[in-house]
Amino acid sequence: MKTVSSDEEIQDDLEEKIAKEKLLGLTNIKTSVINGIVTIEGSIISFWQKARILTITKTVEGVKGIVNKLKINPRSEVIKDLMSEDLTNERLRHIVDAHLSKIECYFGLVGVLSAIVFIVFSALVTPGYNPLVDTVSSLGTGIAKTLFSIGFVSSGSLTIPFILYLEKTLVGINEFVRRIATTVAVISAVSVALVGILPDPDYINVFLAFHGTVAFNAFFGSTATIILYSYLMMKSKEYKIYHILLGYATGIELLLLLIIFFNPLVEWILTINIMLWILITSIKLILS
Repeated sequence: MKTVSSDEEIQDDLEEKIAKEKLLGLTNIKTSVINGIVTIEGSIISFWQKARILTITKTVEGVKGIVNKLKINPRSEVIKDLMSEDLTNERLRHIVDAHLSKIECYFGLVGVLSAIVFIVFSALVTPGYNPLVDTVSSLGTGIAKTLFSIGFVSSGSLTIPFILYLEKTLVGINEFVRRIATTVAVISAVSVALVGILPDPDYINVFLAFHGTVAFNAFFGSTATIILYSYLMMKSKEYKIYHILLGYATGIELLLLLIIFFNPLVEWILTINIMLWILITSIKLILS
């Protein structure tokens, strides 16, 4: 039979985990535990710190509930930190990160919305285009190829800062998976941006080989990224079940796409699913 953690064990475990979060710079956070209910008090400088503290608390075994009494007081704390003689480069980077965090979330939102608008519009203005028989990539050779290019370049570029923020909110769950997910995410985001490069008629064979490689990396990398982050999201208990299932669905769609040799309709479904996952994730982070 599993032993229930005592209040003292819960508090010791929580304080130890918070202490390991050096980039949080937490020195004035107080915790107390009564019957498994954790009360957290103190002053912090950003929503990112709040999200990390709550995520860490939920990973502690035996926690039955959380009473959040954290107060976000950016001005006085930041000024105090910046004027401190003990200010380190690491701490300064954290202060900047903490105050740019919401901007990073908006990067993801703007990036995916621009991709949706430009790609859908390019499909609508391309004569005879049919998603049942025409691939997403074929838009890059039609009359609306410039719109196609803008959509993918902007989406891939703006996804990078969004991903770097997302991984910060999932620290402490499974560091190996998180590092792998972030590495794959950055590579796939660069590949997405490179998909938007327009073909050069003088070197069409070279272009086709290049485009095929980056398109494969974009699809495979984006899917792998979403699956890995969905696993971390599930472990964090911060996300709804539909969010997790949407992430895992990309894996099934990619497998189906490979089995039927890049069917255009399945490619479109996978593309839409990837964009939808980024969209709802960025909105969730902005509102959290």
